[in-house]
Amino acid sequence: MNNGFGLRKAILLLGAVLVASGSYSSLVKAEGADGGRQVKATPWKEGAAVATDSNVSALSPGYVHRFANDPIMLAGVDRSYDVYYNVPKAELGSNHYLELDLSYSDLLLPSQSTLTVLVDNKPLKSVFLTKEEAKQRKVTIALGADEAKPGFHKLTFAKHGVVSDDFCEDPDNPANWLQIARSSFVYIDSKETYTTADPLKEFPYPFIEPGTTDEVYGVIVVPDAPSSELLSSALELAARLSSLTAAKKPVPMMTESEWAKADGKPAHVIAMGSVGAWTGPVKKIVEDNGVRAENEELALDSMSLEEAGKNGSKQLLLLSAAKDEAIAEKLRILTNPKLAEQLTGSHLVIRQTPAVTDEGDEPKKLTLASFGSEHLLLNETKPESGKLSVVVPSYWKLTGESSLELKLKVSPLLMAEIGEQTERKTEKKTKETGAGRYGKYGLTVTVNGIPKTVSLQEPAKTKTQGDTYTVNIPLTSALQDKDSSGALDIVFTANIGLTEGPCTGDSNNGRWIFVDKASTFNVPHEMAKDSSFQHWPGPFVSDQGTDRTAILVPQQVNGTFLSQLSRLAGDLTSASDTNRRIAVFREPLDDQALKQLNDYHVIVPGDLGQFPSLQKLRDKLLLPTENDRLQLGKYAAINETTDYAAWIQPSVWNENRVMAVFQKVNAGAGEQGSFVHPNLLQYLKSTKKPGQVVIMNKAKAVFTVAAPSDSRTAQDDNALNPAGKAPGIPVWLMVLIPVLLVGLLIVFIRVRRKEKRDAGKQ
Repeated sequence: MNNGFGLRKAILLLGAVLVASGSYSSLVKAEGADGGRQVKATPWKEGAAVATDSNVSALSPGYVHRFANDPIMLAGVDRSYDVYYNVPKAELGSNHYLELDLSYSDLLLPSQSTLTVLVDNKPLKSVFLTKEEAKQRKVTIALGADEAKPGFHKLTFAKHGVVSDDFCEDPDNPANWLQIARSSFVYIDSKETYTTADPLKEFPYPFIEPGTTDEVYGVIVVPDAPSSELLSSALELAARLSSLTAAKKPVPMMTESEWAKADGKPAHVIAMGSVGAWTGPVKKIVEDNGVRAENEELALDSMSLEEAGKNGSKQLLLLSAAKDEAIAEKLRILTNPKLAEQLTGSHLVIRQTPAVTDEGDEPKKLTLASFGSEHLLLNETKPESGKLSVVVPSYWKLTGESSLELKLKVSPLLMAEIGEQTERKTEKKTKETGAGRYGKYGLTVTVNGIPKTVSLQEPAKTKTQGDTYTVNIPLTSALQDKDSSGALDIVFTANIGLTEGPCTGDSNNGRWIFVDKASTFNVPHEMAKDSSFQHWPGPFVSDQGTDRTAILVPQQVNGTFLSQLSRLAGDLTSASDTNRRIAVFREPLDDQALKQLNDYHVIVPGDLGQFPSLQKLRDKLLLPTENDRLQLGKYAAINETTDYAAWIQPSVWNENRVMAVFQKVNAGAGEQGSFVHPNLLQYLKSTKKPGQVVIMNKAKAVFTVAAPSDSRTAQDDNALNPAGKAPGIPVWLMVLIPVLLVGLLIVFIRVRRKEKRDAGKQ
């Protein structure tokens, strides 16, 4: 790969070295940068506790977690519902509490109707549901130290409500309800700092903190002239951090100069690059703190960053090596979960590359657990699960019948009653013995609003693996639905309640259905390989990751470009759930790099004028240009209203590979480096429409635009002949043509001889 690049104008620094307690601090400033920041970097002493800003309380005291996206409805006599809340890492006070906004039926009997709140199955408080506050009631419950430990906690709401003094309370009375509003929240009394003596053990905190409001609190900084290897490493790390967030938020990236000049909310920093590549404030930090890395070593140094004029301090993690290749080789200690959990200390030098098992070649296995589900225990008080969102990889081209193979366990009492009911029906004594009072037992699986109910009498006949039953739920129609785009919303409901009447007096204790989180989605598929956005991000990703994908980047890069590249790389790697590295080629390309591109699917982000290697190949591009501007008229798109465009086609370096181009049609002031918008990427992931060209207009609406008729013909030809080669000539025609030519030659010679003989006779 080509690393050639002239150094950008170096940032002049004004600094002073401060010595304190045997550790060094460096004060650096970007000269001439209006609003430029002055930072002081202080290395952490090994084993010493250091306080830095907490992510959640730097601007305002306390942390609010809203645990419900939709109102929680509890209907019936006895109902319960589970949600989860997260306690972030911060110094904590003692004033933690849960605040509930309730409304409930004014017909509930206040002397008998209650709501009980439990945290991690521990009861905290029960309250009577009084009639005077039925329309709107606010309940505040104090949380103790156990309920405020950092991490996730289960919050359970258990309601018992009755609307009559009669023994025959109807459990299905629609007037028996309670609602918990989405405005309810958990308040954690978090302070502005978090103290630790082992920052590497906390990694990836504080740069990301899953479960919190923003989740991403760090930025990756690279030298102004990053090599291809370093950019590839930075993208790999950014993609890994993004994959750990619940919302898959991208991690911003910027160059050293931009970080020095940036004026805004301070962020934690991961600075990565070879020791000699820095030219600005990071260079000053490296020199003043004696950061060294020799041979193939990778050094990790934790420091505190304090910025002049701003309170608090952030954390700096400096990744240094003698060469960028060493960073690329050893970065797995941060990106591989088995290695990252072994990190410890404030300063670490890795001399030997750890060997790890490559799990990238394992077939992708989808289970309930892989989509965040825990084991589900459904009973009378909690007969319904929450909604589970499942997304089948968009690059999968479905090839057969799909299903969800559920692994179930059923209460022995319930199975015994099913057996009794079946036997009584067989003896035709159901009415006399009252077996019908148990109703019909089953499990309803609702997929995208369409229910499928399975009778528990069927699994009872096919018991496998001890006490585990297997049930198959068909998914083919749901996955083929164009509106679903491979996304499934699944809800499980247990049908084990009483159905005959209100006076059964049976509490249904001991009857339950257990859904194992190892239940598997069987989705036969193949990898999409065609030049279409229909199965994006295929073919750039597969079940083996992105090992055959490369990104071509221009010689000049800035923070806007790098951050958008981080978002794009995150989409690619999160789609395959692998840690495979994405190769990066940086302009200008030498002959070796051009030859290597033949082996890759290529993504080209940015204005085509920034890629000299493409200038001689513009006639091979799907979209024409005029004066370096895309011309979209042939594709029924208006140039003047188009903001971003993307297209996919056979690679100009190897027509058996695929190339995708993303660019802003007309980059204005302040938009240099911009090449893609989140709306366009979201559209590509969610749409299943075939097409080679996608545009986003200035109103942020995204369209798949139609190709002209000649392009469609060419695409049809390429579909029949993907290699782009001329159609082969049939063998019989290849034999016949020479024979005809020889025959015609013989006839011609004989005719000429006859003409000469006739002329001689005359």
